[in-house]
Amino acid sequence: MSAVLSQSSEFSIEARRNCSMSPRALLTFFLVTCALSMAIAAAWAAVGVWWVFPFAGLEISALGLAFIAYGRRVGDFERIHLDDERLLVEVCEKTRVSRYEFAPAWAKVETRKVGFGSEVVVRCRDRQVTVGRYLDEKGRAKLARDLAGKLRERRF
Repeated sequence: MSAVLSQSSEFSIEARRNCSMSPRALLTFFLVTCALSMAIAAAWAAVGVWWVFPFAGLEISALGLAFIAYGRRVGDFERIHLDDERLLVEVCEKTRVSRYEFAPAWAKVETRKVGFGSEVVVRCRDRQVTVGRYLDEKGRAKLARDLAGKLRERRF
C-alpha cells in the first residue's frame, strides 16, 4: 500500500492511502464491467447455457462489495504536527478521528520489527500511538529518523 506524503517547512506530515481512482472513475469502471459481464452472460444464455447468469451476478456482487469496502477507507489518514509546545498526532480510520497530544520534551520515537516489516511508535510515558502505516519501509524509516531528529532539536 502506498501513500501520499507531504512535508512543510515546519515539521508537519500527512500520510493517506493511495487512491489513484476518483469515485466517478471507479463508478464508471464498475458499470462498464457490469455491462460487459452481463453481455457475455447473455451471449452464453442465447446458446442455451443459461446458468452463466447466476455466476455473473455473483461476480458483479463480489466486485461491488470489494469497491464498497475500499471506498469506506478512502478518507483514512495520519497527520503529525510538531511545534514548540506540542506534538500532535491525528489518526483517522473510517469516520473516527483520534487525537494524541504529547509534550515534545518527553516524546520518543521508536521503530519495532513486526513480521517482515516495521512500525513507528511515538511514545510518551504510558501513552503510545503507531504511525506510518500508509508509508512503505523507506518512508517509515525516514519518518522515524526525521521526527526523532526534530524532537531532539526541541529538547535543547
